[in-house]
Amino acid sequence: MKSLKTKRKISFSELWNNVDFSKPSAWGVIGSNLAVIFFAIVDKLTATEVMWIYWIQSVIIGIFNFFRIMMLKNFTTKGLSANGKEVLPTKATKISTAIFFLFHYGFFHLVYAAFLFSFPTILGEEKKFEGGFYLLFTGVVFLINYGIEFYKEQTTLTDEIPNLGTVMFLPYFRIIPMHLAIILGGFIAASGSFFNTDTSFLVILLLMGIKTIIDLMTHSINVFTGLPTTQNP
Repeated sequence: MKSLKTKRKISFSELWNNVDFSKPSAWGVIGSNLAVIFFAIVDKLTATEVMWIYWIQSVIIGIFNFFRIMMLKNFTTKGLSANGKEVLPTKATKISTAIFFLFHYGFFHLVYAAFLFSFPTILGEEKKFEGGFYLLFTGVVFLINYGIEFYKEQTTLTDEIPNLGTVMFLPYFRIIPMHLAIILGGFIAASGSFFNTDTSFLVILLLMGIKTIIDLMTHSINVFTGLPTTQNP
């Protein structure tokens, strides 16, 4: 399979500078993530359960992004290369990129799923997984909401020319919170046992804190162009 790379670098500082806290959508992102923490406390969800919710949402986003790539018509491949060579904006390039994304993004989530199965042991969670219904309910709600947004996105006329590399790589930002939470989970568990604190809740705060920052930054840019939502491509 081809190795795809993009030269279009989007720095974290650039993304953060684009966040507009005067917009209701920014506070909606913050509020929704605070709500997860609230319900985690009220319903006594473990870090593993919250991580599975986030994992399912990421998988749903990945599936929709596969179809987003496949449904592109006019697009640019500026900055996108395969095996060191610039690629052309052809139908074959679009299909091969979609397949590459599906397998590559999917592989990451298979690996994370394997880690999540061992997460209760790492964090010393005494409670067995009891949030199956909550997991299913939140997954279905997210699927419906994201599906509606995807439909609006696909049926809205726009003069924007999508960048294939941006469309493919943008969902990978969601991997960052999960990756750091898993890596730092062991350290948090060790420190939590030393200070006799709830390590599971600390991981939830870590995950949701990083997720909030990532959500604010990704909501401030166009999913097709990688440019600020207030800026034309």
